[in-house]
Amino acid sequence: MLTCVVDTRALESRVRQHAQRLATAMRAETEQAARKGATWARRNHQHKRRTGKLTSVQMLYARKVRSDERSAYAEIVNDTPYARHVEYPTRPHIIRPKEGHGFVGPLRRGQSRRAITDIGTHRVALRWYVGGKPIFRRMVRHPGTPGFPFMRPGGHHAGRELIAGLQQRIRLINATVWK
Repeated sequence: MLTCVVDTRALESRVRQHAQRLATAMRAETEQAARKGATWARRNHQHKRRTGKLTSVQMLYARKVRSDERSAYAEIVNDTPYARHVEYPTRPHIIRPKEGHGFVGPLRRGQSRRAITDIGTHRVALRWYVGGKPIFRRMVRHPGTPGFPFMRPGGHHAGRELIAGLQQRIRLINATVWK
């Protein structure tokens, strides 16, 4: 009689070691890819740069949301209140001046209330300058704006970076664990 024994204890320990290293690599690469995506969004935007706040490091950044032994989750964030209006197109809309202090009642479409700290309560017109001359209007029909995506392409770039980084790490892990 011939008996052949297969002992898989060594294999099991290597599989556990491989899984641990993969999980560590996945967490690290997820964070790094999100940072690269945020940097890409900062550098490759197509919108007109006015104040620089929209693509500043303080307002456009990557953050790790959650990670455990099986998954990692990071996101690219833009904290400016108007980022959505730059990323996506806006429809045509009406703009009206803010209503004065003390006004009680419904507002017209396109109108908002004045802050309590806003001193000028008598203003009833919109004002802007064209060629150095002020232009006044009670209402403006804004034609809307096209979208200038910069966050979504930054997210796509982060996904490509994550895949490339994980492929490289997996090759390194396989070379060290399975030798």
